[in-house]
Amino acid sequence: MKIVVKMRGTCGELAQGFFRGEPILITCPIEKYSTVTISEELTGAENLGAKSLAMVDKVLKMLGVKNLPYGLKLTSELPRGKGLASSSADTAAVAQAVALSFGQKFSAEDLGKLCAQIEPTDGIFFDGVVAMNPLTGKFIKSIRAQEKFLIAVFDYGGTVNTVEFNRRSDFEITALDDVIDFALTKKSALANQKILPKRGLNNLIEFAEDFGAVGVNIAHSGTVVGIFFHADDLHVDEKICDVRKRFEFLSFMMLTSLAV
Repeated sequence: MKIVVKMRGTCGELAQGFFRGEPILITCPIEKYSTVTISEELTGAENLGAKSLAMVDKVLKMLGVKNLPYGLKLTSELPRGKGLASSSADTAAVAQAVALSFGQKFSAEDLGKLCAQIEPTDGIFFDGVVAMNPLTGKFIKSIRAQEKFLIAVFDYGGTVNTVEFNRRSDFEITALDDVIDFALTKKSALANQKILPKRGLNNLIEFAEDFGAVGVNIAHSGTVVGIFFHADDLHVDEKICDVRKRFEFLSFMMLTSLAV
């Protein structure tokens, strides 16, 4: 028996704040993953952190099972403490893998509730871009991407403990459109400067807009910033080099795609 479950990470969030009095997060899923393998050939729990181990116990109790008769292994393309939803991806993948090993399967809504019991969650278990409540895991609305986007992910350095950090902000989202709203993304990123300031963010946004980027987003409780490009932009590599020269305090992490 071998079960493999993959969960996407994120490049921060497209927006975060409150909508009609409810905490809300608009997801920014990317094509980078945490992967959990369960197999009879494995022993123990390899690379599982405290949150993932807590999820194993939680799911076993839900299923009325005392022990997992298989080994688990977790691998991830998502650096920790950066705002890439590594913990959410890890715990969601663990939960689904354990359930599948006993012939069960969680819905995205089930995973939302489970992950939110561990810590505020990033909604990576829902398909595409969605608005959701990070404190409860509740799905609110799907948001369409009208085209494909590339995301250049840059890092300010350091880490943020998302359990200790208050993920909510006082930014009020007045309306939820059916399509990605980069104006809202910009407002949310700048509003978050009062909570977790990012050096030179205004200048970075202006610089990106000048060379034709579609938009800029941030991790509201992390250290990364994403610059969005049209998928058919032939000059992305040159523009990434320009950002690296102009903003030497940023480290380029990866070029990935928005998962839609």
